[in-house]
Amino acid sequence: MAKTEDAFSPINSLPPDCISHIILLASPRDACMFSLTSTAFRSVIDTDDTWQRFLPLDYASILSRAVNPVEFSSKKDLLVKLCKHPVLIDGGKMSFGLDRFTGKKCYMISARALDIDSANEAPDHWRWISSPDSRFDDVAKKVSRCHTNIYDKIESNVLCRKTRYSAYLIYKVETLTFGRPIRDQIMLRTFVNIGGHVSTGCVCLKNLQKYINKMFDRFRDRYHCTTPKERGDGWMEVEIGEFYNENGEEGEIRMGLEETGGRTWGLIVQGIEIRPKH
Repeated sequence: MAKTEDAFSPINSLPPDCISHIILLASPRDACMFSLTSTAFRSVIDTDDTWQRFLPLDYASILSRAVNPVEFSSKKDLLVKLCKHPVLIDGGKMSFGLDRFTGKKCYMISARALDIDSANEAPDHWRWISSPDSRFDDVAKKVSRCHTNIYDKIESNVLCRKTRYSAYLIYKVETLTFGRPIRDQIMLRTFVNIGGHVSTGCVCLKNLQKYINKMFDRFRDRYHCTTPKERGDGWMEVEIGEFYNENGEEGEIRMGLEETGGRTWGLIVQGIEIRPKH
C-alpha cells in the first residue's frame, strides 16, 4: 500500500531538474530525509553528482593534507564520514570535518598549534601529556599557577563564506591536583578579532555562577560571561566568541583567552574548535 501511495504522490511527477534544484537548496540532513520519503527524490539524491554539491569545493585539496588516506565508496559516504569522524591534517596539528546540520567546514586546532604562554618554553608551567579521548597525540596540561593566556588564528578564506562561526575552547579541569582540590573559579577574558572588528567577552571554565554573583559583578556587567557545556566525548567546551565570515576576504581571524584573576592550575587543553553557529 505504501508503494502505491508513493507512486501517485505529486512529488513524483516533478521533473528531475526541479528535484535537483530543491535538493541544492536543502541541507545534507534534509536531503537524507527527502530520500526516505519519496522514490523520485531517492533516485536523484543517490548519485555522486548530488552529494558532491554538499562537499566544499576544495575538499580534495584539504584531504590531500590528511595524516592518513581517507577512503570512501561514494561522495555520500565521504560526507557522512566527515560529519561523524573529523580527519587529522597538517601533521596531526589540526582536524577537519563537516557540520552534520549544514555540511559546512569545521576545524579544531590542537593545543600544539596554539600559542599558549609558557607551554613550549617553560615545562614547569605546562606539560604535554597524552589523553585517550583526545583526537590529537597530546594535550597541554597546566601544572603551575602561571597566568593562562591562549591565542589562536585562522585565515578567513579557509572557512565557508556567508557563514556565522563560533570558536570554542575544548578542555578539562582536574578536580584534584597535588592532593588538593582545584579552586572552583577559573575566569578568562576572551576576544575575537576579524577584519579589525574586535568583540570581547568573559568565560567561566568551572562551576562559577556563585563566584560570579559574589565577586565578579563588574565583569558580568561589562562582558557577557559564558558558562561551559559537556560535549559527550569526555571534554568540556566554552564559547570564546562568534564572527561572521562574509566573503573570506577578511584576512586573519584572531581569538584568545586571558586569565583575569587568580592564578590556577589543573587546566587541560585539547584545542580550539571553529564550527558554524546554529
